[in-house]
Amino acid sequence: MFALVIAWPVVARAAARVVAPLGWSESARAAPAAQRRAGEWKDALGLRLEQVLSERDGDLFAETVAVFERPEPVTEQVFSTDAAAIEALASVVAPIVGEQPPEAAQIREISNGERVVWARWSVNELVYECVLAPSGSTATIVIMAALPNDFGFQRERLDEIVASLEGVTAPMPRFSLVSWLVGAVLVWLAMALALHAVMLAFVDQDHDHKQAGTRASLVLLALVAVGTVAAYMTLGDREAAIIHSGGSLNGLTVWILLAGIIVAGGHFLITSRLDRGVVRSAPETGAFASGTYGTSDVLRSSITRTNMRMRTEDLAATSGSWVSGPAGVPADTQQPNDLEDSGVYGPP
Repeated sequence: MFALVIAWPVVARAAARVVAPLGWSESARAAPAAQRRAGEWKDALGLRLEQVLSERDGDLFAETVAVFERPEPVTEQVFSTDAAAIEALASVVAPIVGEQPPEAAQIREISNGERVVWARWSVNELVYECVLAPSGSTATIVIMAALPNDFGFQRERLDEIVASLEGVTAPMPRFSLVSWLVGAVLVWLAMALALHAVMLAFVDQDHDHKQAGTRASLVLLALVAVGTVAAYMTLGDREAAIIHSGGSLNGLTVWILLAGIIVAGGHFLITSRLDRGVVRSAPETGAFASGTYGTSDVLRSSITRTNMRMRTEDLAATSGSWVSGPAGVPADTQQPNDLEDSGVYGPP
């Protein structure tokens, strides 16, 4: 099950793209010097080259713009401060511009409302402008190079290239997969206990844990179904963050569903063994009302029943219709004795 949750699905990835300025050439039509320069940058960075643009091939130096894709997202933490953002960009382009700090750097907002990190370096008689842009589950690196003498003329055009970047997204939001896995179980447990308490307090006046547990489990199952659908819809916008954390949207949704079902089933099984309700066949009052019999209760009951049986001798003494015949049988119902009639044992 856990393997299902952390399974890494295949996700389409795409870097941001540069809109070619008027008069510039792109990809195979770019100046050979620009393509060669972009290839050298690719080898230095170790990243995938996505796009190459250049000024017309005829100048002594062809201004070059290269777009690279980095297979790691740009997280929200990168944009937490200007220093963190600039450090993130500088660490990526260090193989080209070196370790020195940039001449200028800032977080810019582009035309689609998203943010990118921009910085400028002057290295080996070239001016480099570099950009770090979030692009979903990947990061886009844009490197632009121009001669110092031409930089003033090209500056406005380079700013336009940065502002018109396509495919730039919001940075990757933070997401803790472990917190969601554990939190789903804890939430269902808390809801099961709360529902059980509500059933005992307001529904089952006899405080029968078995009935309360059954009702609470059924209600919880309904809430699990609704909650799973709501979680799937809520987490849809954070799918990239879930993937980056090592999980998948479908796997996490299945975990939430199964966790709720297991908690509901476990709650039902446990409460079915904790039935402490009133025994309905027992009297409401008296010695046996509680269902437990003490020694004093048994003695009291025995004495009461013994006193209700009067001895035969007492009955004979208090009634003239009874004689001390065998077993107290009335005289008029006794059978005649043959020996007495014969006079053998008769009175003198």
